Amino acid sequence: MILNLEQKKGNPFHLDGKVTVYAKIDIDPSDLMSVKHPISSMVHNGLLVAQGNFREQTNLKDFLKSEMGVSLDEGMEEGLSQLLEKMNGIESALDPQKLKERLENMGEFEEFIPTPAKIVPFHSEHEILDEEGDVFFTGTFKNIGNAVLSVNALPISYQARYREQEHQKVRNEIENLINQIEQAPAPTDSQTFQTPGVKTEEKLLKEFIPNMLYWRKEPQTFLNAENQFRLFMKGYQFQEDVEAIIKIIGSKNELGSVDYRLLELYSKKISSIKDENFSAAEDYSKEIQKLKTH
Repeated sequence: MILNLEQKKGNPFHLDGKVTVYAKIDIDPSDLMSVKHPISSMVHNGLLVAQGNFREQTNLKDFLKSEMGVSLDEGMEEGLSQLLEKMNGIESALDPQKLKERLENMGEFEEFIPTPAKIVPFHSEHEILDEEGDVFFTGTFKNIGNAVLSVNALPISYQARYREQEHQKVRNEIENLINQIEQAPAPTDSQTFQTPGVKTEEKLLKEFIPNMLYWRKEPQTFLNAENQFRLFMKGYQFQEDVEAIIKIIGSKNELGSVDYRLLELYSKKISSIKDENFSAAEDYSKEIQKLKTH
């Protein structure tokens, strides 16, 4: 226990990404009713609770879209208008032009901006502990303002550690893929995904995809690796899957955990189609579309 923070549920060495944080308010219920602050209405049975979903909401835009139904991807003017409408009149205290400029420039500083947690009503500790993910108890407070500080502060620190954890996971995946390509034999031109006895998923995940990942910063060598991959996939019915894999790997941006998951799913889908397991292929297609539209 540090600073009276106690993890009630979850693994401190592997954060889940979804977190529930709560504090106990040691205030007489009648005194609480007299507190003229919106937060007081969120205290139930002496419990103040905040939740953060940093697994699915990686930035402020995700939070606004998920929790407030505001999409800034459909146009800044429309998104800003929706956001102000959701603020129940608070726009009168804001400078809309300055807010617009801040939102437009947010992409430059996105990794420095914490994704918000939200205050959620719960009626018992048992109900809180039933929640998915990690659960933290920040202590007992006689001042509601201090309780609010505690349940809002911990999610910021939590998401910093979670982001670092996921970043390290991606680095480990890259290192593993590099080790695989360094140890694996060079892909052969004589085989295709249809060659009898070829384990398609294994060939994709251990040879062709790592080979392209390894050379993605070297255009000419990457092109050679890409051509080897295309030869292997010659005759595949859904060439859009082949193009999608190449597009992910050839992106100028650094690949993240979603990208690696997509590469894995495309490989499984291709292998399922080769094996004529179309039900599994359809499931993989749905998961791919879900990740791509997130």
